[in-house]
Amino acid sequence: MDHLPIFLDIKGRKVVIDGGGTTAARRVERALDAGALVHVFESEPQAELLGLLQRPGVTHHARLPKKEDFKGCIIAYGASDIPERDEFLYAAAKAEGALVNVADVKPLCDFITPSIVDRSPVTIAISTGGAAPVIARILRARIESLLPSGYGRLASFLSGFRGKVETHITSGRARRRFWEQMIEGPIGDAFLAGDEVRAEELIDQSLTGEDPDQKGGIWLVGIGSGAQDLLTFRALSVMQRADVIVHDASANSDILALTRRDATRMTADDAALADYAGMANSGRRVVWLVSGDPASRADAKSWIARLTGQGAEVQVVPGVSNAGYATHSQGNIISLNQTSETASHAMSLAPRASL
Repeated sequence: MDHLPIFLDIKGRKVVIDGGGTTAARRVERALDAGALVHVFESEPQAELLGLLQRPGVTHHARLPKKEDFKGCIIAYGASDIPERDEFLYAAAKAEGALVNVADVKPLCDFITPSIVDRSPVTIAISTGGAAPVIARILRARIESLLPSGYGRLASFLSGFRGKVETHITSGRARRRFWEQMIEGPIGDAFLAGDEVRAEELIDQSLTGEDPDQKGGIWLVGIGSGAQDLLTFRALSVMQRADVIVHDASANSDILALTRRDATRMTADDAALADYAGMANSGRRVVWLVSGDPASRADAKSWIARLTGQGAEVQVVPGVSNAGYATHSQGNIISLNQTSETASHAMSLAPRASL
């Protein structure tokens, strides 16, 4: 990672933009969207920028900036495409302690401007560190198509229930699961369908009923050869919602980077199966990353028998087999439930939308 991704609060703060073309216009738009007080310096602004100069929060100076113009500035953008102007802006802004970005001049940049998917208050920033901006734009377009605008409204709606949720649900893990259910379950569905009243009713019912689902379990997740692009969507979903990540030697850092960051990580050990079962039985979601396809591995079948024998619920998320063939389940989770006191188990294929 070449840059530290952060979101900076610039509400009510001074931002200086030097330039009059399209690049300057984009910088003005973003700064205004974030609530900044924008000072634009340009004697001959082009049409695209002219349309922004009358907006609240913009002060237009029909001249070049001077050293004193950068006093109290938090960010300065150079967008003139004139080297002498850009170099002056960089030196003057840095003297006042501001962060500087000069378009397309990497040595004069303290930070880079990412591609943005804006679903306020949900914001997604995408960057390639300046190496391949076209890739960032393509990814932004794909994410735009996958993320309906309603998710921003959903985030604002749910934020109004934070206090009530924290009052009723004191456990951090229970609270996280409750929020997941609100977003991915009937509550989120009702809101996105336009029925806000029904969504509120469902929230109240959930909070005044029994404790949220505390059920744990163990998920054997096939990671194939260990390549990120061979993971199934189901595998990614499970990995992102784990409390504990167990990984064997084939799980490289690229795979582990896709798991939930605050999950506990541990190296797989056959001798620790009783510990994994104990964690699952206490309500934790244990995700075991297994190379190849656990549905076709003999050792995985042995693990399942031992884990279920200790009362843990075990599910398998098939992966792309290292032998070069895919499983017949096409990514569905296979649930295995103990049916007797013996090692015999009944297997049932059933798609599972979530943990």
